[in-house]
Amino acid sequence: MAGKIIPDAGIFRRSIGRCFKAFRIAVLVALCCSSIANTDLPTAPAPAVSESPPPLPEVTTEADRAAIERRVDAFVRAITRNPGLSGDDSLVRWNTPICLLVAGLTAEEVKIMSDRLTQIASSAGAPLARAPCHPNFIIVATSEPDRVLDAWHARDSRLFGDATPAQIRQFRENSEARPIRVWYNIDTGRKSGMRNGHFIPSNTRAESSVFAANTVFDFFSIFAIIDTDRTEHSTLQQLADYVAMTGLTNVDLDADLGSAPSILRLFASPGENQASGLSSWDAAFLKALYQSNQTSRTRRFDITERVTHDISR
Repeated sequence: MAGKIIPDAGIFRRSIGRCFKAFRIAVLVALCCSSIANTDLPTAPAPAVSESPPPLPEVTTEADRAAIERRVDAFVRAITRNPGLSGDDSLVRWNTPICLLVAGLTAEEVKIMSDRLTQIASSAGAPLARAPCHPNFIIVATSEPDRVLDAWHARDSRLFGDATPAQIRQFRENSEARPIRVWYNIDTGRKSGMRNGHFIPSNTRAESSVFAANTVFDFFSIFAIIDTDRTEHSTLQQLADYVAMTGLTNVDLDADLGSAPSILRLFASPGENQASGLSSWDAAFLKALYQSNQTSRTRRFDITERVTHDISR
């Protein structure tokens, strides 16, 4: 709701004082000039009174805010469908400090991308590890993504976490045409439950409440493969912004974003409104995701409220 402006008390008193002083001066002038009231001086016509336009109805502001909130709600719900998880599960984010590793670029490009990713993560409130650290957010740029994935997986059998061969195959088939492929290894913890009518927590973050989730989900590793042949028309900052948006949350890359501005449109079809960088909506969403209560059952509503507030300022 739009707030009402409360005038400062000091300013209000000074305004009254000035009005009263002006009134006294007007009375003295009228008394002094009363002796020439019957002279033959022409009388100037009274100035026309111009009525000030009526104030805009507050409902207009309310209607505008309601329209924005509906758009934000659709945006938030579209990108937080929690692919691979239940809609009732916790929204995934980083709770483990992020340790970045960028490969396949020049030293200067690595620094630019790393700095940009660090800046976005820090602004959102995501935890960052201190160097030296073990990389858990890895970005690789290559013109041969399939070959890199094959060699990487052959060297590291835990690259895809505990995913089944069918899940890995599905990921590779579905992401083959994507300019940037992102894989998430998510720590789902151990959910709590009920036994003989009693709440049995199975981890220290579990709560016995209809208002809070039993556990929170977080990333323990992510990798992003940038296909340099498919991204040759994108700037380094655009790629960094896209990787940040897709790597700081379990975003649905196939979500219908409606009319919402977002870096997720970077690889939209020609003619669509492609993004030039991280939008104010994206930044507000990431900030809301990392600063809201991860266990709250109303987390999507809370995020929508925060994003609406931030982009309406």
